[in-house]
Amino acid sequence: MSKILIVEDNEFFAKVMQKAIIERFSYTIDLVATAAEAREKIKNNKYELLIIDLILPDSEGELIEEIALNHNNIIVTTDFEDELTRKKITSLEIIDYIIKSDSSDFSYLLNVIHRINTNENITVLVVEDSLPVRKHIISLLKVQRLNVLTAKDGVEALKVMEENPHGIDLVITDYNMPNMDGLVLLKKLRKKYSIDQLPIITLSALGTESIIARFLKAGANDYILKPFSKEEFFCRINLSLNNLEMLKGAQKAASTDHLTGLHNRYYMHSRLEELSKDKQEKHSLAIVDIDHFKKINDRYGHHTGDLALRFFAIHLLSHFDMKNIIRMGGEEFLIILPGLSINKAVLLLNKLRKEIEEAQFSDENGSIIKFTLSAGIADSESGRCDEAIKRADEYLYRAKENGRNRIEFKGSN
Repeated sequence: MSKILIVEDNEFFAKVMQKAIIERFSYTIDLVATAAEAREKIKNNKYELLIIDLILPDSEGELIEEIALNHNNIIVTTDFEDELTRKKITSLEIIDYIIKSDSSDFSYLLNVIHRINTNENITVLVVEDSLPVRKHIISLLKVQRLNVLTAKDGVEALKVMEENPHGIDLVITDYNMPNMDGLVLLKKLRKKYSIDQLPIITLSALGTESIIARFLKAGANDYILKPFSKEEFFCRINLSLNNLEMLKGAQKAASTDHLTGLHNRYYMHSRLEELSKDKQEKHSLAIVDIDHFKKINDRYGHHTGDLALRFFAIHLLSHFDMKNIIRMGGEEFLIILPGLSINKAVLLLNKLRKEIEEAQFSDENGSIIKFTLSAGIADSESGRCDEAIKRADEYLYRAKENGRNRIEFKGSN
């Protein structure tokens, strides 16, 4: 388990902070009250984060300056709110700082810790023609544990985006650049990525109202004026990432079937639209249905019916990628098989069919539940996935008519 070291001479404040962190995250936390104790702990342990009070009985900031030379995982706490202290703290290579009087519920601290944990899975594209500025931005982002890709102008940025179509979470771009400036880049990116899909932050020394308005109207999520403080930069970056995370969370909730955890019909439309863009590739689609599901509900109750659906979902996930499994409703599921011919799709579905035929589970009353599946398979030979679904549904109906526990497709007997 990862560890955090809290260096704080106010015992009450330290324990309340410790409790707040433990309630939300899985960390082991060590508490010490002096710089001497902190040095000993850091020497003998590996810590994910160091939360250090600026003023300690045996240190007035020297401990932080000393540790910051070799560690970039420091969060500073302080009682002081004056500008001199703020400048002193932000001049150091630290993640962030917390003013104690603003930390009654520790919400900001908890958000900083959450962002640090989450940022390791986030990639930022920095588009900046000035090498010194580019290096400075990279160093700031690295402190926040973000992964960074770079480009020196808009043309190069588009190439990086093309190479990583779904791997970039945030773009930070300068305005004035050779070959292609930030405004043109922004407009080109917005043709492919909506403002909800890809946050784009513009940096510029030009801060007239008209220029800022042009960028915001073109789809920029934010506009940061150069020169900017490290603190402002971090706050704006984290705000954009927090908003992105909330949007993704809402989209996931809207596209998830809460009974099985699989995707639902809402998700289906975007997934099929994505597949339809690939005109060169032929895909197979299968509509799969649990046989006599109504009898399970009628005989054992709806709770057991729900267990059967979850049981079936687990088996589907053991055979197919989650992004290609959709619960259409009731006991009916859509399985997308990208790039597979009908024959290969039939082999996979038959393997699943035999597995389900032999499987069983028991409900809360100890009843042994067994069931079979039927499926219809079609391919997107016309390039239209919606037409393939209709044909697969017709084949499913034929499978039901022909006795169930079977798979039907074009040319099947």
